Amino acid sequence: MNRFGIRKQARNVAYRTVLLGITLLVALAVADCSSSPSDQVPLKIIIYTDFQCGACARFSSEVEPELRSRYADTNKAQIEIRLLAAEGDDSLRAAVAALCAGDQGRFTDYHDALFDAWRDNNEDPETFSIDKLVALATSLGLDAPAFRSCLESGHKGSQVEVNMALARADGVQTLPALLAGNARVEGYKPLDVYLNAVDQALKESRLA
Repeated sequence: MNRFGIRKQARNVAYRTVLLGITLLVALAVADCSSSPSDQVPLKIIIYTDFQCGACARFSSEVEPELRSRYADTNKAQIEIRLLAAEGDDSLRAAVAALCAGDQGRFTDYHDALFDAWRDNNEDPETFSIDKLVALATSLGLDAPAFRSCLESGHKGSQVEVNMALARADGVQTLPALLAGNARVEGYKPLDVYLNAVDQALKESRLA
């Protein structure tokens, strides 16, 4: 347990977790995070994740695409990703970069690409330098000057405290964490564990 009460899950590389983050919506049958809640979507899937978490990187590549295709793209559920910042500046900068990409409607693309870049660079924290984050935005076709301005301004950091309170209120102990209705899955698990949890939550939401 760390001082914020989150247990570190040992995978390929140990990771450190601090309950700071930013909240973005990533669902409702669209490809980016800027969608709004809909009364016709019966369930919200909340995902707590962190760009410096090895297990979260695996979750991003192996689980999130399935959740999007099975539930968000079919309008069965709304997915809300809550990015947490670990160990100070590097992780926080990465989270803010994803939020800045979200301002240009490219949160999901940037989120996926940044996890891939961190993994491809052997989890090198230099991946989260301002220049590298801007270069990644440029490679994705974002407006680089606007992205850099957003990233360097720091004004997105005001949303960090919101996720800190949400994660504490939700009692998150281990990352990645998925919450859906009364279901909770913490730490990296096989895909079927997440799918079964969401399917059960969907059944319960329809009976409510």
